[in-house]
Amino acid sequence: MSNRLHRLMETGRLSPLSYHFARFVAERCGLGEDSPLALAAALVSARNLEGDVCIDLARFAGCPLFRDESDAEAEADAEAPVLAPTAPALADWLEALRAAPWVGAPGQGTPLVLDGERLYLGKYWRFEQQVADALLARMAPVPDLDVEGLAGALAQLFPDTTGEPDWQKAAAAIAASRRFAVVSGGPGTGKTTTVVKVLALLLEQYPALRIALAAPTGKAGARLTEAIRGGKRRVPAAEDVLARIPETAVTIHRLLGYGPNGFRYNRDNPLPADCLVVDEASMVDLPLMARLLDALSPDTRVILLGDRDQLASVEAGAVLGDITGHGRELRCSPAQAVLLEQLGAVPAGALPTAASAPPAADAVGLLRVSYRFDASSGIGALARAVNAGRGDDALALFAQGRFEDIAWLDAGEEAVHPDCIARAVDRYAACLAQSDVAEALRLFEQTRVLAALYRGPFGVEELNRRIAAGLQARGAIRLPPRGDGGDYHGKPVIVRANDYEVGLFNGDIGLLWRDGEGEGDGPLRAWFPGPEGGVRAVSVRQLPDHDTAFALTVHKSQGSEFDEVLLVLPAAPSPVLTRELIYTGVTRARRRVTVHAAPAVFASACRARVQRSSALAERLGWLPVD
Repeated sequence: MSNRLHRLMETGRLSPLSYHFARFVAERCGLGEDSPLALAAALVSARNLEGDVCIDLARFAGCPLFRDESDAEAEADAEAPVLAPTAPALADWLEALRAAPWVGAPGQGTPLVLDGERLYLGKYWRFEQQVADALLARMAPVPDLDVEGLAGALAQLFPDTTGEPDWQKAAAAIAASRRFAVVSGGPGTGKTTTVVKVLALLLEQYPALRIALAAPTGKAGARLTEAIRGGKRRVPAAEDVLARIPETAVTIHRLLGYGPNGFRYNRDNPLPADCLVVDEASMVDLPLMARLLDALSPDTRVILLGDRDQLASVEAGAVLGDITGHGRELRCSPAQAVLLEQLGAVPAGALPTAASAPPAADAVGLLRVSYRFDASSGIGALARAVNAGRGDDALALFAQGRFEDIAWLDAGEEAVHPDCIARAVDRYAACLAQSDVAEALRLFEQTRVLAALYRGPFGVEELNRRIAAGLQARGAIRLPPRGDGGDYHGKPVIVRANDYEVGLFNGDIGLLWRDGEGEGDGPLRAWFPGPEGGVRAVSVRQLPDHDTAFALTVHKSQGSEFDEVLLVLPAAPSPVLTRELIYTGVTRARRRVTVHAAPAVFASACRARVQRSSALAERLGWLPVD
């Protein structure tokens, strides 16, 4: 393998996995150390680790690869070496890849797949094709649809009181009339209430319908369980129908029976479910969505719930965004508009239509009204400005001082503003002053510090360290000799791995606590909210892999909501700063959000969007965005 790629690995610009994969592929194909195949293999592996499903070769052809700021400095010095290798011209690159024995055409099962000008890791091409095939097969309305009966049932569950379009009713009509649907909307738009009504509609038509509820994380599953239970109390359906709606949601991995030998349920052993509801679908990555859909029978209905404007999954893919058109205006087909009018779901002419609308557009029910963030809500106004990419307008909202539920803190150039740490310490000290762990957990869940980065002066690690130090100075906690790395009374923890034996899952948050008055003299145990509203204790020795949780990344906060959020953004630009990240962080707050940032960096981040290379949207009929 070329010294250049090895040096890129040594300097941290190429992961060891990507380097060794490129080396392995080149050696097995008997190609030179600097071959176009080696560069392509390293690049596709590296981009996959960053969330891309594939690479668009035209985007990289003829350009330096794995470049950073130090290369620009080296280029200015004619005698200094430049690490970044340059990709071949597109035509030459394509020719070299087509000739390589480990690169095949779509469907050939090779380690690398060249599909047009896109290069995939072979398994990711298969994942993408599986998802596209499974969704397209479910796009049409059900063939035995009882339009008159469904219209009557919709009218009972959604009485028309205003004459304005009821977007929940429209979404319910979409989900009840086809085998695949997405119900998308921001916080407080009623996604769960809508899906409870959909399930009631389906159970009235199919009393023996087997329903499964799932979410990508244990935390999201617990929230879906709670929301379904609350939704059933608000839905005016027959008691026997509501009783047949399940209330317990599980993680997708648990639903599919994941174990040492893989997934129990798959194409050869389908999941016994007639209707599957998946919440927080924006968090589901492409491989997991492929395995989930592969485990369903062709007739199983699928309903995805989520906010299409939130961050994409941590792993590769942006499945919900690909399905819903990545924020583009939704225009359904004329036939779909007619059907929804026949069902009484929308007034005539209320839906924008397009003769060229992709099938996926007909499957999306977009909830447009937030019942949490009304016209007087600063959080709502801020979220709308950020989501529209209007960073300057968002900054103006803070400057105007009209809203009491949003606040701003200027970020210093090298460290988090002291007031940021002081506010966090104030909130958490009140929580840790409790003698009852149940009350401490309740108070702890009201406030959270969220950060864009994990490492660095503005990252989660440093925030957790400084908050713990501040709490110790306040006398709220007593850190062990090795600091926050050890266990102590009052330490919040977030679980990072699923442990089905212990019953703790990725995203669960608890407190280390001793029994007795104050810090007590009992054993230190980890306490978590119980499934039925109480609390439960786990031995510290039984805890799965976990981190301190005074501060979390915005990614880790998905699926959660807090009364108050302190969102910490770095003072310098970063590739992770996008409107989706800021929108997700802001909308985790129910009552108040404080943004800690540099104005120019904040405004720039609002203009940036998450860009992930994938062909799923095009496979589902969406035209490429210029």
